[in-house]
Amino acid sequence: MPTEPSTRAKNFRRSIHADYGDYIARYRGVRDRTEQIASRLSAEDQQVQSMPDVSPTKWHLAHVTWFFETFILKAHAPRYDEFDPDFNYLFNSYYEAVGPRHARPDRGLLTRPSLDRVMAYRAHVDTAMADFLNSAESERDNLQDLLELGLHHEQQHQELILMEPKAQSGVFRYGFQIEHLQLESKRMY
Repeated sequence: MPTEPSTRAKNFRRSIHADYGDYIARYRGVRDRTEQIASRLSAEDQQVQSMPDVSPTKWHLAHVTWFFETFILKAHAPRYDEFDPDFNYLFNSYYEAVGPRHARPDRGLLTRPSLDRVMAYRAHVDTAMADFLNSAESERDNLQDLLELGLHHEQQHQELILMEPKAQSGVFRYGFQIEHLQLESKRMY
């Protein structure tokens, strides 16, 4: 016997809610994994840019946060309170339509914001994302692809965080072991 439309609609809404519960867990898992990978580097190591074609770990941590803030929170959460408007310039990578950006070869010259401020930025955006995903029922259908893109984008930057310190000979000279990176690379996928 066919299900009545109202029951189908309720089941559909419940399945979307379950998917978003999964997205909240996945979001948190991906974000936690990024911080876990970066935690093996000191604040000083996260500042290093060994060549113009790579970016410091600290910049990666902020950039992936900027992505969620810019494309989800600022675009879809009307009550979202932007953390710092200057971050639009500092952490935009190549999204020309969003506005101007700091040049990639000079990212290692950014001593500010500090790593502590970048981590506060991540916490601010993570709290806002959790609140938004728990309350944004009307936007959920439109955001599923964007959320997926954001998660994959962050995972791509996790790979960069793992690989780029290998080019930083000073990091290894002072006790950071390349074996840690190789083990982490194998565990990721």
